[in-house]
Amino acid sequence: MTDARDKLTAMNARAAALYKADPKTMAAFRGLMTAAGREGRISPAMKELIALAVAIGRGCEDCVIFHTSEARSHGASRDELLEVLAVAIEMSGGPGTVYAAKSLAAFDEL
Repeated sequence: MTDARDKLTAMNARAAALYKADPKTMAAFRGLMTAAGREGRISPAMKELIALAVAIGRGCEDCVIFHTSEARSHGASRDELLEVLAVAIEMSGGPGTVYAAKSLAAFDEL
């Protein structure tokens, strides 16, 4: 298993524990994620790439891996990912470069 897969598995286990501990709040959060990710004028893949850019800007490694995985599962291409990473780097500077590199590595590993 790759580093990105290991981190994704561990993150999902932590999320499952939180869902079990507070199902009401987490069900509401899941509902928000579902509503925001629904099909519309912007595809789910593009929405995940937007979420990824925000995650890079916020410096959330787990979020970077999660949204990279979701973007890939929704059909985002490596070229689309690279364009989004360029925008994230533009808006986030040096720290964005670090997290953009993590996203690219995760995309290639997943």
